[in-house]
Amino acid sequence: MVRSSTLWCWGVLLSLIMCSVPRVILAYPQSSAATRADEKGQGIKLYQQGNINEAIEALRKAVKENKQDYEAWHFLGLALINQKHLKEASKSFEAALKLQPHFAAGHAGLAYSLLLRNRSSEALREAQAALNIDPEIPDAHYIIGVVRLRAGKKQEALADAEAVIKLRPQFGPAYLLKSEALVSFSGDVLLARENESLEANKERYREAATALEKYLQLTPNTEYRDTWVEQLESLRIFSANYPKSDPNRVLSGKEVTNKARVLSKPEPAYTEEARHNQVTGTVVLRCIFASDGTVKHFLVLNSLPDGLTEMSIKAARKIKFVPATVNGRPVSMFMQLEYNFALY
Repeated sequence: MVRSSTLWCWGVLLSLIMCSVPRVILAYPQSSAATRADEKGQGIKLYQQGNINEAIEALRKAVKENKQDYEAWHFLGLALINQKHLKEASKSFEAALKLQPHFAAGHAGLAYSLLLRNRSSEALREAQAALNIDPEIPDAHYIIGVVRLRAGKKQEALADAEAVIKLRPQFGPAYLLKSEALVSFSGDVLLARENESLEANKERYREAATALEKYLQLTPNTEYRDTWVEQLESLRIFSANYPKSDPNRVLSGKEVTNKARVLSKPEPAYTEEARHNQVTGTVVLRCIFASDGTVKHFLVLNSLPDGLTEMSIKAARKIKFVPATVNGRPVSMFMQLEYNFALY
């Protein structure tokens, strides 16, 4: 049996998916071939050193010289993922698996490349194939969790995140997945659901904040760090307890005399990467329409990869509105925004 690879975080892609999928490196166990003075060995060494372009060049030569070398195909797929050559990466993993069908790391690599291409059902199939070979491969659990979160299966996604954390406690993206799964429970409402208390909902936010903080600690150079730092700040604000007598307390729509009135709502741009990967869906944001006329403290309830979440937040900041009031006094109010992305 060929065992799984380790999985190191390289930054955030998001796509994440629902999740903004973190960019990761699926690293294969140290190969004896890496010490050989051939194209494959040189390519593996370059890949492990982070010289991705040179690694791709060497590994392409290696598979041209020996099309039967599944390990060279696999490393080529890993290197191509790092350069976002996703379609070619998928073909490389497929070539490796044709030669070595019971290669768990190969199935996980293919699953990840498919996930980044927004082909969730195929990614799920390959991740499950990896687990059939190696039930304890964290990579596959993580990918399945992302797919489930995108499909709205929040509880299952949360369980997958916990499984990854148990198997690999230092794998940062698992904590991001956990945080997003916890936050997504509030995606259909602005306050607590009918069958739970407001405090229970705030406790979920606190748990999500703890997980997100851990993610940022483990992956300090994540690509969309500013987005997640703001998410962490928003989670802390939304989970705080403010006395009703506090004049600066943020109110729900039921507590105001007149709700905030939107004057203009700019639409977000479609990123080229998202268009290329045919990403569609809805970004859902919870935020505050402040009494001073600004939109702030964004909480991502449902995200999309390839920069669409960030474009949605950018557009939301430009909303013009008349603040909510209580007896004529402007007040801050919780709001929920949705941005739909569709390809025509």
